[in-house]
Amino acid sequence: MLCGVDKAVDALSGMHLGDKRLALVTHAASLTKTFESSKSFLCRHLNITDLFAPEHGLGSFIADGKDVEDQRDEETGLVVHSLYSSGGKAVDPDVFQNLDGILFDIQDVGLRFYTYIATLKQLLELGKPVIVLDRPNPLGGSIVEGPILPPSLESFVGHGGLPVRYGLTIGELAFWMQHHYRLCGELGIVELSGYGRSSLWQQTGRPWTMTSPALSHVEAVFLYAGFCLFEGTNLSEGRGTSAPFELFGAPFIDPWKLASEVAKLGLTSVVFTPISFIPGQSKHQGRLCHGLYAHILDYHTLRPFSICLQVLSTIHRLYPDQLDFNAHFSKLAGFEPEELFADKLEYTLQRSEADAQTFMNEKRRFERYGN
Repeated sequence: MLCGVDKAVDALSGMHLGDKRLALVTHAASLTKTFESSKSFLCRHLNITDLFAPEHGLGSFIADGKDVEDQRDEETGLVVHSLYSSGGKAVDPDVFQNLDGILFDIQDVGLRFYTYIATLKQLLELGKPVIVLDRPNPLGGSIVEGPILPPSLESFVGHGGLPVRYGLTIGELAFWMQHHYRLCGELGIVELSGYGRSSLWQQTGRPWTMTSPALSHVEAVFLYAGFCLFEGTNLSEGRGTSAPFELFGAPFIDPWKLASEVAKLGLTSVVFTPISFIPGQSKHQGRLCHGLYAHILDYHTLRPFSICLQVLSTIHRLYPDQLDFNAHFSKLAGFEPEELFADKLEYTLQRSEADAQTFMNEKRRFERYGN
């Protein structure tokens, strides 16, 4: 499989962009087929005059939600402009004034609340020519999950019209965004080669490179599609441990009791085992927490969003006075916490499935890769 960056030099020469002043939006997880950074490769072959970094910075090591400052890249000597602030402020169009085009080469994870796609939307809104160097969706392109986010809940961690797991590559998504949000800037793509949309990350033949500090394992990427919702609760999602989003818990949980109750859900694609841990940062820092560790049994049938809703509902049933939700939850989930409670859960699951099917039908016109 070849990513867009592997074909970019020839493709951009064909577009007569080989000698144009170009911006490159990238990060440390964007690698070529020979595992060279996109930044190093493209700066050697094209007239890249400015670098731009999303959340977590060019090196993908800055913690979630922390401001990313402008800096200078030691390797290339180029200024690295930040495209992220904790307040989610708009991109400054003046920074792009003397540039002929923007290359976007970011390894995404295929989820609505991952902020790299919010940065992509902001770039498309500038009206400058944008060319996406396409990369595979780690979760594949055949499955859609979660409710479509209503405009009333839009934020930098969620744009209206998208379900949680949208089943498009970053390049396909760019064209969906252009159509859905009625953006009129010039948009191009350098497509993948040898990629099938039903392929999961494990079928790409490439090792996983962390796209942000909490997604260091490919298992975490899949579970993050659901367990990101823990960020909207007082449960630790595992930040400050070696396995964020693979484990979760809180000081008030009895892990053996919770494991027994979750086992009654009859889940077949994942199994949970009791665990205790002490987060080194974030929620419950330095406190002993108890909870569950998720072990994926079948990636193809795994539906992490649905699983998370059922697990959260179980925790609420067991600990109604101790499980708390914050204002962030609805922005991530697309609905209010009350929709998880026992008497409403089935309807919420059905609505999520209906929305997912609606988007499945909608996205077909933007698909560029067969199975």
